[in-house]
Amino acid sequence: MLIEWPPMRPMDLDPSFVPYLKSVVAGRTVPIQHDNIVERRARMIALRRESAPPPPSDVSISSHAIAADDHEIPVRIYRPGTRAPHPGIVYFHGGGWMFGSAEQSDSIAIRYCRAADAVVVSPDYRLSPEHPFPAGFEDCRNVLMWTFRSSSLLGIDADRIAVAGESSGANLAAACAIDARDSGVPPLALQVLVYPALGLEFDTASYVENAAAPVLSRDEMTFFWKAYLAASPETRDPRAAPLLAPDLSGLASAWIASAEYDPLREDSVRYARRLAEAGVPVDYRNAKRLTHGFLRAWSVSDDVRAVGAAIIAALRGAFGEAEQPDANTRRATGFGRISTT
Repeated sequence: MLIEWPPMRPMDLDPSFVPYLKSVVAGRTVPIQHDNIVERRARMIALRRESAPPPPSDVSISSHAIAADDHEIPVRIYRPGTRAPHPGIVYFHGGGWMFGSAEQSDSIAIRYCRAADAVVVSPDYRLSPEHPFPAGFEDCRNVLMWTFRSSSLLGIDADRIAVAGESSGANLAAACAIDARDSGVPPLALQVLVYPALGLEFDTASYVENAAAPVLSRDEMTFFWKAYLAASPETRDPRAAPLLAPDLSGLASAWIASAEYDPLREDSVRYARRLAEAGVPVDYRNAKRLTHGFLRAWSVSDDVRAVGAAIIAALRGAFGEAEQPDANTRRATGFGRISTT
């Protein structure tokens, strides 16, 4: 479905995705960079409470607090009803390192828990601008290490742990994968990066083409980066921007998806290419009829359901439970692929 969206270029979108996109955009009165951060957070919490589905009967959800040096990190833990041990997924919510929470991302965590038959651990990491990098990353890294060290308590097979996230959450997942490689623990089965924010170049083709994109514009993304890196604006730390890493060899296998109408698309392209060149098994796909933030439309969009099916297949495959999406799934998404396997 061809949609005119001035000043954005016309978009050929999945028709079943369009109602969701319009509802998201209708809920925004001003661009994110001009909104009041505290008030926007409060609105997001209220919307979540108004629209939250009833608790699932087949997934148990509990809360826990992990002790850090000078604070506690709240986490939500999702457990399937099947017999342990299970694989584990440490899932990082998105929101520009500034918004969102584990609870607000329940729907994705629950889907991963159910479909991958995995225990999902999702942290409420510290947010910018109050807590710029490396605070959020350090929280995520601490939660990943806690999950690994507490695997027996959690009913997780320590040899089958993956990291996953969308947008800024995918940035944190990629950063944790780099740190895990460098420190040697934990061994990761997979990193799932959905429309990740990975680099600090804002003049790429996708930033130019999608400068006025709905859901996430170039100005909004640069606003998020500026707040996240406020304490270290000249950083060359790959844990802040994984595309800065000089060497990507030895990283966990990666499953990466981008959206065509997203300023961040080229981050995925470049990272997937560099991973492949470094010998890391990588499956990269570009969802040609979707925008940034599409995964939240998993239940309503045909193309997003196809992406979701591919993510679950990749997770189950990494966990030793091979499952491959059929040819119709691949055709529906319009994905491209880079692979070293």
